Amino acid sequence: MNILKYFLIFLFFSFSFNTEAQNQSEIRGYYGISSYNLNSSQSLAGAPSYDPETAYELGIRYIIRLPNGLGLETGLGFWTGDIEITSAPTPEETSRRERLQITSIPVLLNYRFLEYFFINGGPVLNFQNSDNSFDSQSGVGISAGIGINHYVGNFQMFVNPNFRHYAIIPFEKETHHSKLSGLGIQFGIGYSF
Repeated sequence: MNILKYFLIFLFFSFSFNTEAQNQSEIRGYYGISSYNLNSSQSLAGAPSYDPETAYELGIRYIIRLPNGLGLETGLGFWTGDIEITSAPTPEETSRRERLQITSIPVLLNYRFLEYFFINGGPVLNFQNSDNSFDSQSGVGISAGIGINHYVGNFQMFVNPNFRHYAIIPFEKETHHSKLSGLGIQFGIGYSF
């Protein structure tokens, strides 16, 4: 996959740049839970309803620290959740579950303030890894969050509640594109170097 290759090249150059700039950078691992809705721009009569259940994510982030509390945050995340699909009640209502899996590459601006707090936000490249009966969530989305860090030497623990919206610019355009959006929270540990 070309995108993964370019991402790894970017990380290599980021590490090289960091050693010369002497800015402190961070690497973080996280686990998250989230609650989402699958919304369509129009409600179609006779269309099935989609009810996403609690989803889980796992990932790693790398933050290049810049002056004045700013940083550039990127990484790789894996999101998975079940979506219950309920048909229209003609002649009878049926339901089934489908597993949705998404790989994400964020490119976020991270700003630290008041020593322990941070905000982060920006575009996220999303790649749907599962075949589903509803619209693809692959495309450019957004993420915005606020969090708190607790540092112990070079180690840290953090909590990062966030909002995400997938496929704002979808890779595959549909007539009435259903898009995933919702709230999540990430818990993680990191190391500053």
